[in-house]
Amino acid sequence: MQDAKAASETSVAAPVISIVIATHNRSRDVQENVDALLPQCVGQPVEVIVVDSASAPAHAEVLKDLQTRDGLSFIRLDVPGVARARNAGFEAGRGEWIALLDDDAVPRPGWVKAALDYAARCDCQTAILAGRVIPRWPAGADSLELPPSQLGPRARLLLSVVDEDGFRDTTDHPIGVGANMMFRRSLLEAVGGFDINTGRVGTNLASGEEAQMMLGLIEAGYRCWYSDAFVVDHKVHAGRLTRAWLTERARKEGEVELRSLKTPGRKVACAIKMLITTPMLAVLRMFDRPEQEYYLRLNHNLGLLRKLFVRQA
Repeated sequence: MQDAKAASETSVAAPVISIVIATHNRSRDVQENVDALLPQCVGQPVEVIVVDSASAPAHAEVLKDLQTRDGLSFIRLDVPGVARARNAGFEAGRGEWIALLDDDAVPRPGWVKAALDYAARCDCQTAILAGRVIPRWPAGADSLELPPSQLGPRARLLLSVVDEDGFRDTTDHPIGVGANMMFRRSLLEAVGGFDINTGRVGTNLASGEEAQMMLGLIEAGYRCWYSDAFVVDHKVHAGRLTRAWLTERARKEGEVELRSLKTPGRKVACAIKMLITTPMLAVLRMFDRPEQEYYLRLNHNLGLLRKLFVRQA
């Protein structure tokens, strides 16, 4: 009887959501994130895990404050990498769902309650639940090289902006970014976690391990849903509102897409498509407008093709 009682108490105490925040050299940002998040967690079946992904000593010193915060677990890794840090977080987590938050994302009031409510509305075939991501533009953004008013949908997505309405099944057209999304922990375990070769490391803009996981789970027959009810404000740094940053980010996105193509046949088909469309995009780029974003589509193709032929060589 005592064993049964202990098992029952453990089951009741187990969190529904494990919130994983990977951070690297953004100690002040992650503190703002945690300050907004922890008061929402009191009395809720959630846990918060911050993973320091080999931050520099000055940031590591600031992050020591988090190790004393109630309701928070802290993990320090000596090898950097967002995907590696997220894997460490979900492996330490006990929740049915693993929620990813970027360190420079600030959950709005009600985030925890809404995440719990909408996770409960998902059936067992739903593997991913993505949330709303509102950009917090830098001061003086309108005077930067690419002000927000000149950003098209592709640029906004590269900046991790997901600002749509409703609660709906998005499996056929999946949306969601690692700044604010959840995965079923059992499925992450089944596939061995996020691909550490895809996730961002340091200043390398190659990222998208969460998108690769999302597409892989959908291909395996699982569903993806989106809700606008749990919302974060995601800081967009001024250095990202430039054609140079977005161009490089688009190229890296192409490289990551190539990694998601698992069979030679799919890679060949994709390469043929890219070889056909790339010359047209090169011409159209001369007449580019923000809503068309030919330069981003072109550089996405170039990134994929370069990665493909460099690997073949």
